[in-house]
Amino acid sequence: MAAHSLQELFARYEKALSALDVQAQADLFADTFLSAGPQGTIAHSKTEFLSLADKMAGYYKGIGQEYAKIISVHETRVSDEYELVKVHWGAKFKNLPNQLVEFDVSYLVQHLGDKYEIILSISHEDEQKTLTALENTK
Repeated sequence: MAAHSLQELFARYEKALSALDVQAQADLFADTFLSAGPQGTIAHSKTEFLSLADKMAGYYKGIGQEYAKIISVHETRVSDEYELVKVHWGAKFKNLPNQLVEFDVSYLVQHLGDKYEIILSISHEDEQKTLTALENTK
């Protein structure tokens, strides 16, 4: 189900990421999209995304993610059809009771008519390094 506003898109994304609901996350992305970060860029189909996201959700559950939330959002209009949205996220893990793990991701969102979907996500930090460090605090 497509989101009908930028605010709805990220409210649904926050809820889905917090619950590690990979299908709800996939519903917010275009049929084909790009993921980028310090390790490079990958083009995904939704099918590929679901497979990878399901593995990541299992991993996050295994290291004790309790929830994720949006701390702040900064929007930059690129054109009538595109917005660049930088989201500052926070995630809470059981083994870090007094700490929120914070990270930034930028999203290029396409809006055609009343349909909003993510076509590009860019992780600002090296997620694997952060997760390895988190695992080492167990």
